[in-house]
Amino acid sequence: MPARIDKVVQVVRAVAGQALGPGPQSVMLNAGGSVVVAGTATALGVTCPGGTIAAGYPISIMLSGEIVDFGGVAATGYYAQAGGTIGTAVSATKLGWTVEGNRLVVNM
Repeated sequence: MPARIDKVVQVVRAVAGQALGPGPQSVMLNAGGSVVVAGTATALGVTCPGGTIAAGYPISIMLSGEIVDFGGVAATGYYAQAGGTIGTAVSATKLGWTVEGNRLVVNM
């Protein structure tokens, strides 16, 4: 199964400033207030759309919640990486950690 949001505690909505592909990715707001993929030190939260979101459409940014079928390693910290990817390389923005390996707990 592809990764998907299971529980959401806190979310912010904004317009996509670029096309955003499916799956979990770290995002930020650009100077115009639109959602774009984040770098290592700029992440605001995480998106996990089921398909591609075109620029100009609203999207939710998860600040606190859980993503299932993430495919990670249990009890591991995950960070924003270049190009909006999420990985284990320690960077300035920690996104969360995994529980049961397959569940990413996001807590920004």
